Amino acid sequence: MDGKWSWVKAGLALGILNIVIFLSGNHLGTTTFYSQTTGYITNFFFPDWMPVSSWTKGTCGGTASLSVGWQWLFVMGLFIGALVANRTSKIEVKKEEVPEMWIDRFGNKPYLRFFHAFFGGFLLLFGSRLAGGCTSSHVISGMSQMALSGIVFGMAVFAAGIPTALLLYRRGGGAR
Repeated sequence: MDGKWSWVKAGLALGILNIVIFLSGNHLGTTTFYSQTTGYITNFFFPDWMPVSSWTKGTCGGTASLSVGWQWLFVMGLFIGALVANRTSKIEVKKEEVPEMWIDRFGNKPYLRFFHAFFGGFLLLFGSRLAGGCTSSHVISGMSQMALSGIVFGMAVFAAGIPTALLLYRRGGGAR
């Protein structure tokens, strides 16, 4: 084995994590981290805005006082865990500013790729807050609990994602 986890091991680990989180009365999701962080920053500079902010609604217990929740610690753990895994791994990872697949499709323009990544991430996060949860929350937690919202969201993700991927990576710049 080359040091990578198989999809089976990773899937089992995610399933166990999902069960533990569910049994603790919560659901797996990460967008609360971003809204809590936004709330901390907003509260620091503009304390009067917090009680009426729809962005941070539900992240401060209905009051202007904020606290670090388990989801905030979970996302920080994701970042720290990824950093530790990267630094301690013996696997050689090719580091590139712009992946070859992107260059084949859109050209060698790092600024364009970074702009698209930032803008796409912003839209994803904004949409997640509007939808009341992220892909992890709706698909992984929602579908495992047979929630209608999770099932509909999962179908919508694939219904939009597959044609988008086919459009972006069609012949001439396809995925490898």
